Amino acid sequence: MNLKLPMMFSILLSSSTFLLPYELLASGCEQTAHLMHPACYADARDEYKIALANCTNRETRSEQRACMSEAKRSLGQDDADCREQFAARRDACDILDEDRYATDPLSDPDISFVDPDDIDAATVNPYVSLIAGHTYVLRGGDEGEETDVIHVTHETREIEGVLCRVVVDVVVIGELDEVTGEAAYEPVEVTHDWIAQDIDGNTYYCGELARNYEEGQLVDLDGSFESGRDQAKAGLLLMASPELGFAHRQEFSLGEAEDIIEYVDFAAFPNSDNEIFSCADAGGCLMTHDFTPLEPGVEEFKYYIPGTGFVLAESVEDGELTGSVDVLVCMGDSLDVLENPDCEIDSPEILVDTLCELVPGVFCD
Repeated sequence: MNLKLPMMFSILLSSSTFLLPYELLASGCEQTAHLMHPACYADARDEYKIALANCTNRETRSEQRACMSEAKRSLGQDDADCREQFAARRDACDILDEDRYATDPLSDPDISFVDPDDIDAATVNPYVSLIAGHTYVLRGGDEGEETDVIHVTHETREIEGVLCRVVVDVVVIGELDEVTGEAAYEPVEVTHDWIAQDIDGNTYYCGELARNYEEGQLVDLDGSFESGRDQAKAGLLLMASPELGFAHRQEFSLGEAEDIIEYVDFAAFPNSDNEIFSCADAGGCLMTHDFTPLEPGVEEFKYYIPGTGFVLAESVEDGELTGSVDVLVCMGDSLDVLENPDCEIDSPEILVDTLCELVPGVFCD
């Protein structure tokens, strides 16, 4: 009996190199999306098996059954998240219009990087300052309960042969004591960002060390990556002269850090303007669309004023504005700005003490 193989399968067998199904896809970006899909499912099942193992060590049968039921529910949610991430990665491929993310910018011979200490007012990126001492204070959260202090340190870190400026970003939640009138601050996230700049003013994200807290306690380092480690690559953080409609990766560490930015408008007016640093007063802001396939449906519209930088972010979920915003409230050339009344910081000396405890090498002097 003569069995005929399907034509495509025959072609594959006759070729000198056997191709796997995902290798038939048009781009490396699509191949990556298809490979990460089963990897996500595998991770979910690893977590499920570990959860079941822990359930068997509960004291009573009823506790064990309840634990296993919760583990099964979590697996179902994880599987749904994997499907959404797969769709989000494929959508990202359409937006990025890239084949594969092959070349790390830090090792690109066509890019000339500058020493961060040589950056001045004439050469700094108009949207991202890497001048040492520069400090921003943002207010965020659903009810403005979060204070975000971003400080450009004098430190540098060499990554892949490139000097990257160390920028410390600390998010805390403040709670005012009605009796004493003083505030207490609890950490949400403490990040050391490593950022480089080229001779054209473009900035690059070399990596970050992210410490994430819950109820004031360190819980994980999720989101951390460094170019050159574990296949991670740097990304273009923000261009000095953005191109309308252009999108690019800001970081590349699969499953850990996959932020993407798209330039939407050069003269945009947000729904909720920043009263202090107003897009309306500036004649419109640079507007970007920021998202990551790791969190499908969770996005941001960010707004920048040239010479000032970031001034406002609007949170978006499932295509709708949530009403939650982050706003720039004050900025200065040193940490002294934290004492400025314009920053409206409750108990600034206590905030400084908290920052000192969290990052002593930066905020204690």
